[in-house]
Amino acid sequence: MSGTDAPKSACNLCRHRKIRCDRAKPACENCQLAGVACVFTPLPQRKSPREQLEEAKAQIKQLKETLRLERDEWRRSQSSTPAPTITLFDPCGLDTTLAAFRWHLQFCIPGVDPDRRLDSLFNFDAFSHALKQSLDSSQTTPTKVVTPKWPSRLMMQQSLKYYETNKLYAIFPMVDTVALKRLLDADEFGLHEGTIDAASHACLTALTAFITRLRHHEPAFAEADSSAYMQAVLSMLPQLVMEHTNIRVLEALLILTADLAPQGQPQTAELVMSLAVRILYNLKGNINKPSSPDPEQIHLHHHLRALFWVCYSIDKEMSLRRCQPPIINDADCDLDLPATYVSVTSDHQFFHSPLSLQELLYPTDLRLAVLKSKIYRLLYSPSSLTQSEGARLQVIRQLDEELSDLKSQFPAVCQPDMYANGDVPDSLLHDLSLRGVNTHLEYYHCLSKIHGACISGSSGSVMRNLSPPSSSMELCYQASRSTLLYICRIHHLIMKETFWIYAQFILTAVFALYQRIKMTTSGYHVHEDLRLLEKVHEIFVNLRVADGEGTFPPFAVTEALIRSLVSSVT
Repeated sequence: MSGTDAPKSACNLCRHRKIRCDRAKPACENCQLAGVACVFTPLPQRKSPREQLEEAKAQIKQLKETLRLERDEWRRSQSSTPAPTITLFDPCGLDTTLAAFRWHLQFCIPGVDPDRRLDSLFNFDAFSHALKQSLDSSQTTPTKVVTPKWPSRLMMQQSLKYYETNKLYAIFPMVDTVALKRLLDADEFGLHEGTIDAASHACLTALTAFITRLRHHEPAFAEADSSAYMQAVLSMLPQLVMEHTNIRVLEALLILTADLAPQGQPQTAELVMSLAVRILYNLKGNINKPSSPDPEQIHLHHHLRALFWVCYSIDKEMSLRRCQPPIINDADCDLDLPATYVSVTSDHQFFHSPLSLQELLYPTDLRLAVLKSKIYRLLYSPSSLTQSEGARLQVIRQLDEELSDLKSQFPAVCQPDMYANGDVPDSLLHDLSLRGVNTHLEYYHCLSKIHGACISGSSGSVMRNLSPPSSSMELCYQASRSTLLYICRIHHLIMKETFWIYAQFILTAVFALYQRIKMTTSGYHVHEDLRLLEKVHEIFVNLRVADGEGTFPPFAVTEALIRSLVSSVT
């Protein structure tokens, strides 16, 4: 050892050279040669398996606590960030309500002439400005920003239980309750700890939003925030669209569509629907051929076909209302109705009755959905508009016959004209289900669309060139009258939750009669249609007054709109 080298512990040298001090003498040989004191370092005592396990558990617990603190810190940072600017439509904000009316009204003018616009019949911008000036600030509610919020596990369980117990699958066949119950039962550590996949979480959240909005008066759902839950699912769309063949994503998207459209935002619903249809096609739900004899696979196939018909009926309704191409092409699909679909002769289609899992009802008649598809394709598609007027009139007669045949299959006591004309007592009227009312109104809507198509032909002729109106056009007007007469009888069903379901029927019929009055011809009794418009106006006066605080502007807007139309022609 040189004099400049730092002294080393001889025992360390022993250890490094794997030469142990024997401790039998005052100093080991290596320490003596190095001239240092011998220091013995005992070997660590080996721990028992139980002690090792306890130490590992303590380390895991410490790691979990660290992770929890980091997650809490992230959540606090998220809550302090500004709310997203793109959010759900607020049905209680005046500005958003007027924007929704502006969008809806452009599809309420009878006919298919592409050059015919709302402003050619009614100055909506001037109307909006006057309405804002007339309303007191206390009567308007500022637009609300909806921020995402996830429902609790308990709220999800209660919603799923309500859906299953009340057999809502019969009307809204949108989720596989067996699969979702299995997911919730397996999720022992909590939905927010990452033990459940994003698609399943989105599906359960969407169902919770749907049920709590549908049954918000139930005590179990009193604390629910349906809009916030739905916003949470919308916030997951970038992640969900990557799941190209996940049936839970399909279910979540369908629930989103079914929940958004009745809230006055069909534009968003239609975009979400397009995503759902692509997943449906990837899963081959558009084809009616079970791929396996396995009972579980057969159950899955029947559920997929039920989902297909939900997609189909919503898509065809949107297409016909807007007179724009549907997302689903009939040529790519098997249109066999579900084996358990309600019998065409059953009055369960129209009246309240206990729901059953052995019978599928859907929110409306699926046969009407198939007919809506034909109406668009044969009368409103770009190719159909190139046909001669004679060919179009022949198609109109053909579709009118098909609609009449369908109506004739309704039970005798469920004919729509009986309710519109007041030929049934109020007691029977109050027994009608929402599904029955929707079916009747959609029948009149189809009748109006069929005969309203005579306004435009291959020459691009418009209503003002048809004097007097054709008999087909008069049938279009009569369908509008019947719609409003029917609305007058079931006005007790118009409420905040159902307004946007009936709005398109009401507004289309109102504008049809308004247009008819403006082009008055000899022999036409204007006062009858004016009186009918005034009766509908009275309905919304009463609804607005009952609303009290004016927390639902659509009532006030509809009242003012009809009043403005009537005033302009009197």
